[in-house]
Amino acid sequence: MKCSTYDFIHPEDRKARMHLESVPGFKQLAKTLMKIYDERVFQGVNMAQKIRISDKQLPEIYRYLKLPVERLGIIEPELYLEMNPAPNAYTYGDTKIFITVTSGLMEYLDEDEIQAVFAHECGHIACRHTLYGTMARYLINYGLGSLGLPGKAMYPAVLALLYWYRRSEFSADRAAAVVMEDHKPLLETLIRLSGGPKSITENVNIELYAQQAEAFNDELDRSWWSKVLMGMQVMMMSHPFSAVRAREIQHWCTQDEFKTICMGEESSAADSSEAYKKCGSCGKSVDKTAKFCRFCGESLSL
Repeated sequence: MKCSTYDFIHPEDRKARMHLESVPGFKQLAKTLMKIYDERVFQGVNMAQKIRISDKQLPEIYRYLKLPVERLGIIEPELYLEMNPAPNAYTYGDTKIFITVTSGLMEYLDEDEIQAVFAHECGHIACRHTLYGTMARYLINYGLGSLGLPGKAMYPAVLALLYWYRRSEFSADRAAAVVMEDHKPLLETLIRLSGGPKSITENVNIELYAQQAEAFNDELDRSWWSKVLMGMQVMMMSHPFSAVRAREIQHWCTQDEFKTICMGEESSAADSSEAYKKCGSCGKSVDKTAKFCRFCGESLSL
């Protein structure tokens, strides 16, 4: 079963990306980041510090990559193992995309949960999140000052980029559910990352956990000041709150849209081959709704 990203991409992801590209200052921010970003540096660090995983090197980990690559129809990324007790996985790159998983992740989760994480990371690749996602991670790790750009002028673009980055997680969660044909492994992963190992959280009620997101929203609705304070709390975060993600994926997986995808039926969504156009300057494929090329930064006619 293969499916188009237009079958499962979250509407808030698409909307946030379109808004991001229209924010004043984002074009300058993107051009600056593209000038200093060098995939060869990341590749060199990976080769020097991490273990590259393949069918010959740690095949018991490599096997988790095959299913999402096949079902999402993506080119197989490089895969690395990082010595880090914190359970984590992340995807970097654009033309040389790689996924890194930590030793903590492999020890902490069970097989279905690990598979869901791999599917989630491959979902970012399928949705073409990786370039903007790498930009967002750079800013989270190093800050705007590292670019030598005027901070106040760029701040709206940075906030819009990080807002989109959080929305993109919803699409990657959907991709994981599509690959697994079930949302339960992803939900259980979110519970593990929120509350601790399976020995403690095995009996957590998933329904009650997802309902925490509703209580969170009710609390925000009490006053505008609550929304302001929460906005300040989350604006530099890389991910939405786990309970919110759990509620989103649980709701979507009860819809006919998800069931149709899992049954392998044709979707009414646009075919992925019709979702892109070529940049007149560099000739690379970009989303047909994009206002400028994410590779060379030139303006695009819609």
